[in-house]
Amino acid sequence: MSAPVQNSLYSAVSPAMTQTRSTLERPEERLIQTFDVWQLKDRTVRGLLEKGFSLAICCKHCPRMIEWTPAELLAKFEGKLDVKLADLVPRLSCSGEEGCGSKEVAVFPHLYDGEWGWPPP
Repeated sequence: MSAPVQNSLYSAVSPAMTQTRSTLERPEERLIQTFDVWQLKDRTVRGLLEKGFSLAICCKHCPRMIEWTPAELLAKFEGKLDVKLADLVPRLSCSGEEGCGSKEVAVFPHLYDGEWGWPPP
């Protein structure tokens, strides 16, 4: 029914950042297929971090889903926290070893299950 969460690992992200077990489940297929970038309005990476949300990225063509935790978001966008999610989505794709290659993705905020405080110490 729902695919397990796979945390993508990047060189800027330490393994300790991805150790928390997430309760994130893939949203209903209807929500994924009807997602459109306009729904993000002016939301930014900073807004996710301030509210303690991770970012779920779901492929529209296969069951793959990844979660970028607040720590991963901070590592990836440290100098660009005010980037709008609507500007980020077109640059995302279902790539990598397990990806199908699709450039059509849906993104959703998810209240992060681990410990997170903003601003970080």
